[in-house]
Amino acid sequence: MTAPAHHSSTRSTKRQVIIETAERLFAEHGYDATSTARIATEAGVPSGLVFYHFATKLDLLLAVVQERPAPSDVLRSAARGRTVRRRLRAIVATIAAELENDRAARIIVFREAQGRPEIASRASEMFAEATATVADLLAGADDVVADRARVQAAAELVVSRVFLDTVALGQVETATKRHAAMIDLIAESLTCGVRVPGGRARRS
Repeated sequence: MTAPAHHSSTRSTKRQVIIETAERLFAEHGYDATSTARIATEAGVPSGLVFYHFATKLDLLLAVVQERPAPSDVLRSAARGRTVRRRLRAIVATIAAELENDRAARIIVFREAQGRPEIASRASEMFAEATATVADLLAGADDVVADRARVQAAAELVVSRVFLDTVALGQVETATKRHAAMIDLIAESLTCGVRVPGGRARRS
């Protein structure tokens, strides 16, 4: 009875090796320039095993992009501060670190999304999930007084700006220092920049 479990575990391990090898090669050489034969060779598996796990090379590319930790899980585990400013600092640092750790995958998404609807769709889904999670985290801070529309706009600004700096511009180090002015501006807006009836600013 133990043999099937062993074989299943081995197949699962081989599948992961194929994904990791494909991720590296797709990032280094591009999807079109990377053959499944080369992926199999560098993964140390028979060519047929690639197609045992993935019906097409595109299915393998989709697995590389899709089989990653959910942005919501990563962000929620990191941003536990009680104030907007503390949460923003943790969110910015976490997004930048995750994008850097996933450098190969982000290169693939940035490159392949241009001509492949499936990748563009997945990138949009991940951006939307990250933005919604950031909005929830900011809305749950003790000192936030802004309405949901302003919180949502702040979340979109944070995610898009950190993504632009990290993915498009390659700027990763000291993310919280580089974005200190943005963090202060958003924190001020969400905690004491909301107008209430009578025209006075509500302070936290």
